[in-house]
Amino acid sequence: SKSTTTAKLAASHPDRFFNAGIAEQNMTCVAAGFALGGKVAFTGSFAVFGTGRAWEQVRNTVCYNNLNVKLAPTHSGVTVGHDGGSHQALEDIALMRVLPNMHVVVPADYHSAKAALRLAAQTEGPFYIRLGRAGVDDVYPEDITLELGKANVLREGSDVTVVACGIEVAEALKAAAMLAEQGVSAEVIDIVSVKPLDV
Repeated sequence: SKSTTTAKLAASHPDRFFNAGIAEQNMTCVAAGFALGGKVAFTGSFAVFGTGRAWEQVRNTVCYNNLNVKLAPTHSGVTVGHDGGSHQALEDIALMRVLPNMHVVVPADYHSAKAALRLAAQTEGPFYIRLGRAGVDDVYPEDITLELGKANVLREGSDVTVVACGIEVAEALKAAAMLAEQGVSAEVIDIVSVKPLDV
């Protein structure tokens, strides 16, 4: 709870927070139970464990039953460098993308993360909201709204297109600015959200 900062929710809403311990499979099934009881359930863990360790429970319990469970783990990608390879989730998007009924949203910054969490809470069905660990530059305005299955063109360009998601979007924008200084017009597209696969 401390590493993922969900302890803040526990402090402000203790009646809405349940700590399952280091047991992501159980956590996922508890969230499924809450969803079956009519609640909107969010889970939190490190991305590598919330998607990898609990993949079978996400697949068979949450996705096949199209339950209203929102996986919102932190520490995705290589942003946890000092924790080593065991804590770096590099295959998590692929694992979640192949599941039936699963919406995948990869916010690029704080504002899009808030928008993604709101969108997930208001949309029926399973979600994977991929959150990072470290702070990142602002990419979107405070009032950003996201649309499922829609990429966002953040910079127009005519020579090259750079496609990114998550924390790499800010880096792509920096690269586009550097290319502009060299006379190269670079378009930047944020693939922030994909709809579930048709099955």
